[in-house]
Amino acid sequence: MEDEGKKYWLSIAAFVLVFIAVVVTLSTFMQQTSNRIVAQANQYVSDATAQSCVLVSTLMENTQRDIETIAALASESADVTDIVTSEEWLISVEETSPFDTIDFVDVDGMQHSPQHEPVNVSDRSYFKRAMAGESGIEAVFNTRMTHENLVYFFAPVREGADGLVVGLLLAHYSENRLADLLSGDFFGYASQVMLCLPTGEVVAATDSSYVGRNLIQEAQADPSATSGARDLERAFANHETVTYSYKAERGTGSVCIREVPGLGWMMLETFPAAATEQMINEANEGGWNALFVIVVVFVLVIAGIIFYNNRRHRSLTRSMRDREDVQRGVAKLTERLVLMDLDADRFRYMNGPVTPSDPYELEGSYTAMIERLQGLVVGDEAKAEVAKLYDKHTIIDLMPPGSDEIRFEYQMNRGGDVKWEDINLICVQRDAAGMPTRLLYTTQDVTALKQREKQLQLAMEDSYRAAVAANNAKSDFLSRMSHDIRTPMNAIIGMTELARMNEGHPEKVDDCLAKITLSSNHLLALINEVLDLSMIENGRLVLTVGEVDLRALALEMETMFSQRCEESGIAFAIEFEGLAHPLVEGDGLRLQQVFMNMLGNAVKFTPAGGSVSLRVVEHASRVEGTSDYEFVFADTGCGMAPEFLAHVFEPFAREHDSRTESVEGTGLGLSIAQSVVSLMGGTIDVESEPGRGTVFTVRVSMRYVERDAKGVLGESDDADDARDASQGDAPAPRGADLSGVRVLLVEDNELNSEIAVALLESLGAAAETAANGQDALDALDASEPGHFDVVLMDIQMPVMNGLEATRRIRESARDDLRALPIVVLSANAFTEDVQESKRAGADDHLSKPISVKDLAATLGGILGRA
Repeated sequence: MEDEGKKYWLSIAAFVLVFIAVVVTLSTFMQQTSNRIVAQANQYVSDATAQSCVLVSTLMENTQRDIETIAALASESADVTDIVTSEEWLISVEETSPFDTIDFVDVDGMQHSPQHEPVNVSDRSYFKRAMAGESGIEAVFNTRMTHENLVYFFAPVREGADGLVVGLLLAHYSENRLADLLSGDFFGYASQVMLCLPTGEVVAATDSSYVGRNLIQEAQADPSATSGARDLERAFANHETVTYSYKAERGTGSVCIREVPGLGWMMLETFPAAATEQMINEANEGGWNALFVIVVVFVLVIAGIIFYNNRRHRSLTRSMRDREDVQRGVAKLTERLVLMDLDADRFRYMNGPVTPSDPYELEGSYTAMIERLQGLVVGDEAKAEVAKLYDKHTIIDLMPPGSDEIRFEYQMNRGGDVKWEDINLICVQRDAAGMPTRLLYTTQDVTALKQREKQLQLAMEDSYRAAVAANNAKSDFLSRMSHDIRTPMNAIIGMTELARMNEGHPEKVDDCLAKITLSSNHLLALINEVLDLSMIENGRLVLTVGEVDLRALALEMETMFSQRCEESGIAFAIEFEGLAHPLVEGDGLRLQQVFMNMLGNAVKFTPAGGSVSLRVVEHASRVEGTSDYEFVFADTGCGMAPEFLAHVFEPFAREHDSRTESVEGTGLGLSIAQSVVSLMGGTIDVESEPGRGTVFTVRVSMRYVERDAKGVLGESDDADDARDASQGDAPAPRGADLSGVRVLLVEDNELNSEIAVALLESLGAAAETAANGQDALDALDASEPGHFDVVLMDIQMPVMNGLEATRRIRESARDDLRALPIVVLSANAFTEDVQESKRAGADDHLSKPISVKDLAATLGGILGRA
């Protein structure tokens, strides 16, 4: 016992010595920290002063160049003396220059300033320097004209670039301009920044009370001059960079004095003592807190050693056992860690946050802990489940030998903070029978994981709904397409049978053929819309820019729709408003497609007695060479419900209404029109009201083409002639005379070849056929020069395709074959297909199915037979 007493007091003495050593070390460290912060403040103010010097130097240099430039421009004027003495000229220069005022001093030393009487400044050094041809910067205190302290920028004015000096320009900024440039702070504390002459006079300062004062004289007049005052005098005398510290009421501050590059003036800037003191306090705050904690800990430890000495062995034994238990469960340690002893009916918190909103006992009975847990769980079912599952006997049953973990997941309310927690019970000790006696209780916040799971579930539900909607839209589209395709197909098949049944009645056969043609065109239009949508979705829709006559395009729409409207009892009108530039650069085919889709919809959904109109308006644009064009498509039809307007441009969108169900269509026209207009950089707006009609407004900016009035239809009789011509009878399909023309038809499909030969013969041409590109090359090589007048070339063929055959023909050694006209006939009808045909060397491209009219017009144009 005596040895234990000696060890006990030796341990106390050792602890006291360690305590003293820690206090001394901490105090020394805090003093060193204060010294380091003062040195750091010196560096801060040195860097800041350097930056301020660069700013001032740059401003002065740029400003001097500005006044020199203005003086040089004035010197180049023919009547320079009259100009620079003119108040109007001085005022105009002030308004366009960065200076607050610009004055002129003549050769007699009289300073002229707008709204001021002239004053004599002939004894000023800047006047003498300027008259000697110099330019520069000079500070003047108590100026004779305004009695202000100013920094003047002066430059001589000459008669001509190298002539005699006739005076000088004198400009200045206000004192506030320099003061704003000099302003600065450190950690929220304003610093003093002063711009001084080498003689010590303050030219500008953040504190205007220093302006005009002489820092050197004030330092010399102070009887208690410190080393800082001597440093100031040395810096100004030798133009040195000097940084030093000074003592103030609130601590230690720092000062830096540095020469302004290129100016010769001095810059003085301070690092506030309050900022330094704040930095020192913040840095040493932890030290003072640590010192306080050390003192408190020392007292508590000494008291604890004395008070718990007799219980030392028992406490050590229990702590060691607890430590071993914690070590076994440390790998699974989470937010809260509680050690539970089922045999002793006790619990003890090893780790866990304790907040004012969630207080709890750190140690107590196991029953009390379960009751508290039951109160935290959200939901009556969960509370009942906790009371059942956390019963000692239930836990023993759930943890047979070999099963050391039970996991639960509940929503907990801890002081108003509701979150999901994952709870683990881990067995760390069992009795001789293998039953659990000691457990670790751990918790983990899984709220974020739950939220992610919920978001994922919602996202999956949204994706499912979107997929269902897309599938329904596809099914709806296929249903409508099936109806819309079967309708013209039924007409084609039915009319074909009727024509066969009426072979002896030509007028009935002609009527059937006309209806077959109409249904075929309708079917082709449906197919083209679906293909256009495919191009848009694949990003393959491109525009081909050319010249487009908007007036002619509108009149063409009148030709196409006027008869249809007349038959349906619908009034149709076209208006032009301010159309000064009808000829523009754009894609005529795509613009025509927009017009046809818009007008087609308007006519389809307008009943008899209604009206459809197209108004073309031109507005001036701010971009030279362009105009803003509006195309307004208005009808008095059935209109659309407000809830459908948000979906009107979606593919396959159609309003399900008894008024529109009988109208055929794919629901793609407006979607395609919007995509085309978007590619043109334009917009489409829609206004509609059920039963009162719809107005679509297409706005697009296009570059117009200037041309002689004879080249463009104007608001004259020519336009009326074009209108009359467009409303006349269309030329007969067989109007082109191709008699004597010999055509080489390259087509691998026998039926298509038979149809093309028949069409050519109906136009008077003779045709020879080839089954692929290689056969065509062989036939041309074997023919006499001039035997064939034109080649009609398919693209997709076996052995050799049409594009390769076209390139081979253009590379032929025979001059007549290289010049032979080639027209591509292909089911590839996209814009890029046409461009690819032209790049291969084709003269033109006709898309299948081919009409007699288009074939005749194309061949007639190429061969000069139109």
